[in-house]
Amino acid sequence: MLNTTKHLTIMGWNGRIFAASFLVLLVLCGCSKGDGGVDKGQGVRVTDATGREVLVKRNPMRVVTLNKNAAELLRLMGVTDRIVGVSDWIPKNPDYWPELVNARNVGKFNAPDEEAIAALKPDLVLCYQNSPGPGFDEKMRAAGIQVLRLELYRIGALPRDVEGLGRIFGREDKAREYLDWLKVRMDEVARRVAASKSRPDVYIEGYSDFAACGNSSGMHERLEFAGGRNISEALQPANTPVSPEWVLERQPFAVVKMSSQNGCYTHEGPEGMVDQRAALLARTGWNKTPAGKAGRVFLMTTDVTSGAASVVGIAWLAKWLHPDTCADLDPNLWHREFIERFQGRPWRGVYVHPER
Repeated sequence: MLNTTKHLTIMGWNGRIFAASFLVLLVLCGCSKGDGGVDKGQGVRVTDATGREVLVKRNPMRVVTLNKNAAELLRLMGVTDRIVGVSDWIPKNPDYWPELVNARNVGKFNAPDEEAIAALKPDLVLCYQNSPGPGFDEKMRAAGIQVLRLELYRIGALPRDVEGLGRIFGREDKAREYLDWLKVRMDEVARRVAASKSRPDVYIEGYSDFAACGNSSGMHERLEFAGGRNISEALQPANTPVSPEWVLERQPFAVVKMSSQNGCYTHEGPEGMVDQRAALLARTGWNKTPAGKAGRVFLMTTDVTSGAASVVGIAWLAKWLHPDTCADLDPNLWHREFIERFQGRPWRGVYVHPER
């Protein structure tokens, strides 16, 4: 009999998440005959990362995006010509972002140059839920600039955020095309994971050593969709320091480590991830864990663990954890589709290690 918890997790996309998302979309799209989600033709009502309904100017022509995931969605919708400022992540990757080489670099996503942003006179600034920190919105508002905070690193909130951006920029058709593509692939993962007889224990480590990804992290959510059990699920913070002994006591079936490797699009091989993985395997006692004995120690980069391509990361997790039902799953094929079809770039790069 299928484990009830696992069943709820696997069915999360088709049932809980997508049903809830479509309910939100119905409300936001204004199915009542009120303002239809639009205020006198001047704005669009969307839900931000905090759950608040906000009125955003329709069709903004000058945009600063501190959120690289949002930049991918704007490119998906064909409006990168409106981006006048970006965080420093994008200039570091010019091969992936050739159309944004002339956009102004306004600094780090979590601590941008506020004067540089104000000087660009954008209609809208897109950023993450918690970055930049408190006070940023107020400073932008004082300069007459609207800020919209979106999650985009959570697969469960992705339909809401994509649909909202589609309406803001008048690209509802592009948003729906992508969401239809996403649903088919999430359904495929759900079907395969549901057919598996296991729910392996996994240690997910953040970018810092022995920083466990707790139940508030995006990686916890993705692991659940992929049919794994997070050994850190009782820990709430996204990054919780744990001891080496704590990990060893839990004898994880697999280890997934977040890699901060940059420029993955231009890499021909796993580059620095090889050394990083070797260091993980060399940790004291890890060779006595199920993960270490079988070599199930994997590295993933942010390119496939957040934003519109996060289904690719979920597919990798499912493939690693459920070889009985996912051995022939090809996450690279899905990633190639995403890069070529929705980003308009040639397929290349290395984003996880090892792939098998």
